[in-house]
Amino acid sequence: MDLADFAGGLSELNLDDIRSIAADLVVACSSTADEIAATRSVLLIEQTLRVTHRLHDAAGAALAAATTVQDIAARARIALPDDDVTRVARAAAQLARGLVTVDSPGVDEALRCLGRGWHRVPCCADLLAA
Repeated sequence: MDLADFAGGLSELNLDDIRSIAADLVVACSSTADEIAATRSVLLIEQTLRVTHRLHDAAGAALAAATTVQDIAARARIALPDDDVTRVARAAAQLARGLVTVDSPGVDEALRCLGRGWHRVPCCADLLAA
């Protein structure tokens, strides 16, 4: 999966999908070990972004992903902030940041970790199966 695939997958979501993904994300990070793994993944991605000088690209990707989720909620007339929308928007932003580094060595496991909970988005199947 690449960033364009993920952006396309996000744009096809509806509010029910967002609610389901939010619940899946809670389950995916339900233990202390899960939280530690997610934090390590985020840190590895951030380090990779700095080393590869792609922080600006990642910021744009994160903003686009979060905005897409928020726009879906707005079209569904959901008042923000909404816990589920916020959870999914933040997770989408972080996964998008990671996808900017997809060609960098060593980030595959970090992307798989951050991809947990996204199995309802068809384009994420490749990420989770890897």
